[in-house]
Amino acid sequence: MTLVLLLLYMNETIYLRVFMPVVLVPGILFHKILNNKYYWLALTGIVCFVYLILDLVIYVPNHKHVYAYALLGITASFFMKDRVGIFSNIRHQSKVIIGLCFLFATAGKFLAPEFLDASFFKFTLSTDARFFGILSLIGDLSKDQLLLNESNLKNLVGGSMNPSDSFAILVPSNIMEIAHFLTYWTIFLEGLIGISFLLPKRFLLSKYRNILLVVFMVTTYPIATVAGFAIVLALLGFMQSTEDGRLTHFSCFFLLVFILLPLINTPFSQIF
Repeated sequence: MTLVLLLLYMNETIYLRVFMPVVLVPGILFHKILNNKYYWLALTGIVCFVYLILDLVIYVPNHKHVYAYALLGITASFFMKDRVGIFSNIRHQSKVIIGLCFLFATAGKFLAPEFLDASFFKFTLSTDARFFGILSLIGDLSKDQLLLNESNLKNLVGGSMNPSDSFAILVPSNIMEIAHFLTYWTIFLEGLIGISFLLPKRFLLSKYRNILLVVFMVTTYPIATVAGFAIVLALLGFMQSTEDGRLTHFSCFFLLVFILLPLINTPFSQIF
């Protein structure tokens, strides 16, 4: 699943679209390569090196760094002395990665004044096309009006406008109520997820970690369609939710999300 994830989403440049299948397909096809610890070590080195270089020359979405963390966790599990417990190690690594990601995400939001006062969501909801579908339903602006915001912003950032120019962002009258709700809900839910995944099993909250992660995915990604982040969370969620090699209700949910997410880019209307 990890190799399939990289095959689908590690495609920032034309060189990666050609090179990565050469590295990943043998691991997908051949069992001996898939279970070779040096293959995972080499793959982790390649991915970490590539993202280090790309970070210096182009913007790499932060969720793609989680791909490297997942690889590091798997590779570390292969090199632990207890090879029999490799899947147990991978489950633990996945749990820690999810917990740390959400904990640092929550801390980052407390350190950002523009997030705490809801101005981040006010601006993002009004200019980011990923939110226009839901905002046009609950706000009093049409999707065409919101698309005008996106177009003006792209022209300003892309240089079509004079940098000293400005434009008025069209916003729904109830935008601040929506923005405040999303701000507090995000901090509350992400903080709970981070704590629940890092707490030892003896704490009651840790028993609800998968429920919280499912709630986050169900309430977040249909609105903010960041498929690359959703699919790596589904992968990590699947790895940490299996029990002694057996599928649970939660692992089945994460597996289904992992399988179906790549289909969101399929032009079904054109096909039919």
